[in-house]
Amino acid sequence: MRRSSCIATCAAALVAGVLPMAMAESTASETAAAPSATFTISSFNVLGSSHTPPGGERAPGTTRIRWTAKLMERHGVDVVGFQELQTDQANGFLRATEGRFGLFPGNSMRPRDSKTSIAWRTRMWQLVETRTIEMPYFDGAMRPMPVVLLRNRSTGVEAWFANFHNPADTKTRGPQARWRAKATTLQADLVHELRRTGRPVFVTGDMNEKEIYFCRFTGAAPVHSASGGTNLNGQCRPPDPIRIDWIFGLKELDFYDYMQIRSPLVLKTSDHWLIVSGARIDADKFPRAVAGSAR
Repeated sequence: MRRSSCIATCAAALVAGVLPMAMAESTASETAAAPSATFTISSFNVLGSSHTPPGGERAPGTTRIRWTAKLMERHGVDVVGFQELQTDQANGFLRATEGRFGLFPGNSMRPRDSKTSIAWRTRMWQLVETRTIEMPYFDGAMRPMPVVLLRNRSTGVEAWFANFHNPADTKTRGPQARWRAKATTLQADLVHELRRTGRPVFVTGDMNEKEIYFCRFTGAAPVHSASGGTNLNGQCRPPDPIRIDWIFGLKELDFYDYMQIRSPLVLKTSDHWLIVSGARIDADKFPRAVAGSAR
């Protein structure tokens, strides 16, 4: 009796169009559960204050960091990895942006640890988690570098952002290639670790290498560069033009409108290029991209 009653009820519902409507509502619900988030990501070595003492040819760091804030607004940057951000510049950036950006670690740790920091636009992103990872810097001295998990306020999409500064070859410090190689390996390992969380991963940084870093990093981690280039089946073709400043993301992520900017304001602000790119996260490509999801 119950089976016959169910069959009759279901048939009636089908005739009335109830079941197709329910299926359509279910499909719409599933579609809505996999949103996309688009934003602008940047990497910028701001040139530390100690590199431009008062009375020099270039403006002091506390002035230049106000120009940095203007550059972030001018180019609509929503997440940025800073390098050489010294303590006075970290404070200056937060003052200049008046709460529009969060910053980690900024001045929350030792003074020297502010130099490699991540900033995010607070109206777009909510901070979920912070951590640091030890990386070899000059002569192998280990420095903590930042990793943050951010949640997009309008979609609930979460993503990891890591930011690095690898040591350069200098007259006083000598060659540092072995430490850059070690850092690259650790950075690739971190990408694999974060990817296992089921969320997208972005990496920014001043890597102080061009072709070598691109080929080594994209060969060791499942990432691609916002600037292009390929690394398939052992054949590495770096992007052109190429810089030592980078934006990477997992291969499932999309980049668009990539720019290497050397405008008059950038020239006044830093000795590096400002690297900017649009980025898109399609949540259906990541099992835990949306807060609370476990697809």
